[in-house]
Amino acid sequence: MDCVLEMEKSRAVGGLGELPSFISLPQKTSHELSRDAHDLFRKIVEVRTNLVLPTIEAQSQDEFKQIREQTFDNVVRTNKALGSLARVMVPTATLDRIVWQSFAELEAEFSEHGTKKFGEVAKEQAIFSIWTLRKINRLVSKITEHKGLEKEKVERDQKIAKEFSFYLLWAYFHLECLIAAMRFDKPIQIDVLDEICDGLRAVVNAYGLLRQGLDLRFPPGPEPSEDVVWTEEDEQLLASSMDDMASMDIEDYE
Repeated sequence: MDCVLEMEKSRAVGGLGELPSFISLPQKTSHELSRDAHDLFRKIVEVRTNLVLPTIEAQSQDEFKQIREQTFDNVVRTNKALGSLARVMVPTATLDRIVWQSFAELEAEFSEHGTKKFGEVAKEQAIFSIWTLRKINRLVSKITEHKGLEKEKVERDQKIAKEFSFYLLWAYFHLECLIAAMRFDKPIQIDVLDEICDGLRAVVNAYGLLRQGLDLRFPPGPEPSEDVVWTEEDEQLLASSMDDMASMDIEDYE
């Protein structure tokens, strides 16, 4: 994992304000998309799925890691292409509705079929990851709407953006593995499933980093902004992310 992390961290990232929103598409055709946009997005999703499928067919954890190292970067490129095109071709409000529809569809799909396909633990991990992606998507929207970050905070923001981008993409790669296995009825070896579940944990790190980026823009105080009010769930998730990042130092990934 260290090599793909360094590769991702070396990409030029201006800061959290320049990151695209999380993009996913529902299985059902959305009437809010033009036929051309729908067909184009579906083709990109098909490319992404074809890249992911060999990883879930791995017969051992070591084989999974080898294939993941070979395919992760191309999956990242495909995800970013999908996100960039969607932001150009689809109005923001429409895109937000489609993404939320996709989240709801995935949660329902894992709730109904996840236990039978992957077992209770993996199913709950997947649903928690989707729930956290919902919160991340909401916070990214608030960050991208905020303008005028102070000059002395820019370097810190760029560092957060690089690490956040990696953890988010790493988590989504592993979620895509489970989605592909469920929709194509592919079995996953137990040790491979364990590695996938471990990869999903990166979504909590992404959330913790994003909250740091939000605090750069809306410093916490006695009277928090109404736009970024903390909930009890936020507090618990942030505490979990801090624990994970303390125990999973970037340099420890292999």
